[in-house]
Amino acid sequence: MTASDASAGGFMSLPSPATPEPAQGAIATENAWRSMEQEFGLLTAQEAATTLGSRTKDRSAVARDRRETGQLLGIRRGNAVLYPGFQFDSNGDVHKAIPALIRVARQARRSDEDLAQWICLPSGYLDGDRPVDRLRDVDAVLAAAQGHFGAEW
Repeated sequence: MTASDASAGGFMSLPSPATPEPAQGAIATENAWRSMEQEFGLLTAQEAATTLGSRTKDRSAVARDRRETGQLLGIRRGNAVLYPGFQFDSNGDVHKAIPALIRVARQARRSDEDLAQWICLPSGYLDGDRPVDRLRDVDAVLAAAQGHFGAEW
């Protein structure tokens, strides 16, 4: 087996003929995460707990527990779970829409990452507005999420 034969092995699993769409999709997703981080921040568990006003020694546990119980949105990035800053209001409280949105997404078996991405994209259910810009309108955003995640094609 030659070196070129060995290096070609990874490409054997690609559809024939290979297309650029998988790479373009990965790039678009990475760009969306970077845009989210730039616009809203992606907080560590300790930073999220501090934003919530926690003063406990193990602040990471506060954020983790709230994420696990569906009260806080956490996304996996590399080996870490980060918390999008958009879910906190100016007082450091979690927007009331967030737990309801998490519930809708999880009932539809969608990941927190899917939900976070959806929140930051324009939605036809909201006349082209992004859910993130309408988080105070809980009923409208929840209806949009139910329409989006509940839609069956």
